[in-house]
Amino acid sequence: MRIQIGKSRSAECTTAAREASQEALRGADAPAFALVLCTDQYDAAALASAVGAALGDIPWAGGCAAGVFAGTELLLQGLVIALFLGGDFRVGVGMGGPVSVSPRAAGRAAVAEAFGRLPPKPPGYRRMLFVLPDALSGNPTEVVRGAQQEAGAGVRWAGGGAGNDVRFVKTAQFTRGHAYQDQVVVIALDAQSPFGVGLQHGWSPYGPPSHVTKARGPTAVELDYECAFEVYRHTAERRGDALDAQRFPRFAMTHPLGIPQANGEFVIRDPLAVEPDGSVRCIAEVPDGSLVRVMEGRRAELLDAAGRAATQARESTPGPLGGAVVFDCVSRYLLLGEEGVRDELSRFQDALGAGVPVVGCLTLGEVGAMGGGAPQFHNKTSVVVALPG
Repeated sequence: MRIQIGKSRSAECTTAAREASQEALRGADAPAFALVLCTDQYDAAALASAVGAALGDIPWAGGCAAGVFAGTELLLQGLVIALFLGGDFRVGVGMGGPVSVSPRAAGRAAVAEAFGRLPPKPPGYRRMLFVLPDALSGNPTEVVRGAQQEAGAGVRWAGGGAGNDVRFVKTAQFTRGHAYQDQVVVIALDAQSPFGVGLQHGWSPYGPPSHVTKARGPTAVELDYECAFEVYRHTAERRGDALDAQRFPRFAMTHPLGIPQANGEFVIRDPLAVEPDGSVRCIAEVPDGSLVRVMEGRRAELLDAAGRAATQARESTPGPLGGAVVFDCVSRYLLLGEEGVRDELSRFQDALGAGVPVVGCLTLGEVGAMGGGAPQFHNKTSVVVALPG
């Protein structure tokens, strides 16, 4: 398996599709699939039509994001197309929804369709799933749970929420030659050699554990039976950081919540706002009854984590790589800025190898499994997939 990448910065759909596809197709021998990632400025339906015309009979799927990249080049307006080449892998794509009605059922349906479109898995083949939910509809954590229920064990996981730069406008998922909303797209890959997956975030504990004594989906209402924001504020004050509701969004960008895991790691939750009742609303679900800690992270630690994620993926894939796919959280871009994300991209490339083609996007939440366990929906995290060559 190997990938060839094409890109375009054009704001016009037909031009972008033509430029990116021509670059990706140049010298390509019998492409079997295309991963299509775009930024959210395009008319999604028009772009899907243009990409379909440019790729012809090549099956393709993908989604919309806040930014896309090819190698170390970041595009905040643009389109990237990664062609998957080779005869030693198989691809199946499925879609489920609406996510806003039944997210768990949507995840199950998308996986079931993707598996149904795969030929029988030969002995010894390994399976990889890319899960691309509409992160602005329903509960993406439940989407991932449904996907896992359907997929079972022995699967590697990656993906990210189709989204934007937290402006919360409608985004798109692509499959069947069209653009959709309120859906989840699952791309299933079977290959002879193992897929390597690395997942790291670089956040460490800042405050003591607190018990989530009341929650509503992504909103922590009470911590330790007190107003969630007051507990969060007191944590900051004990560390010498004055905080009120007005300062909260900026402070929370560098101090998310972490949910402790059995292996000592943390699943990160990105706080967005303080509600009038003092509850704290996050991007993804905060489980009722869980423990949480306020976390902290510095630029150097976040960049080091990006390098570790890529190294972890590379070391999990024996032999040469055919390429890599990266799902990097948009909130890391909002925190690090363009220069910082370009540093991240350099860390990914350096760890994977100078000649390895890398494609990816800035997602609204990420999908991955810590330590080979069950997949979860993450925030402020980097997920790197190394593709066997």
